[in-house]
Amino acid sequence: MYSIWVESSLNQLSDIKEIIKILSLEEGKEYFDPHVTLVTNLKTEPSAMSLFNKIPKKRFDITFDTIQEGTTYFQRLFLTSSDNTNFQNSIIDIEGWPSLWIPHLSLYYGNELPKSYPSKNFDNLIPATVTFDTLVLSETGPIVSEWREITTLFLD
Repeated sequence: MYSIWVESSLNQLSDIKEIIKILSLEEGKEYFDPHVTLVTNLKTEPSAMSLFNKIPKKRFDITFDTIQEGTTYFQRLFLTSSDNTNFQNSIIDIEGWPSLWIPHLSLYYGNELPKSYPSKNFDNLIPATVTFDTLVLSETGPIVSEWREITTLFLD
């Protein structure tokens, strides 16, 4: 499957990268770079590229202000924002994308919360304002180490 996400090439995510790295090491999970998925579950590369081309090519800022616990593997522990307008504007031209989609920046992937999570102080992570300036199309799936970047575009 294919996914489209946004990343930041700026040095605004160093604390978040460090948390992802620590949790991944402590739990024996694979490290992943911080990103926010805009569209996922795309079946073919041509269809993914078509949607990639529909996303506005403008950088934007988001302030993450909440840490949430989820119930699915790829949404177990993550940051969210009270104002997702800029994410919504990125996908507005993609017909049929689920309206229940909640933009988030994952801190940890897993079936359970990390064992050290309750004892760690994550308050220093939020609020975190991030400038998303990179659009990425990747081949993804259930195994993080098999993810493969197809194309990257720096946003204006």
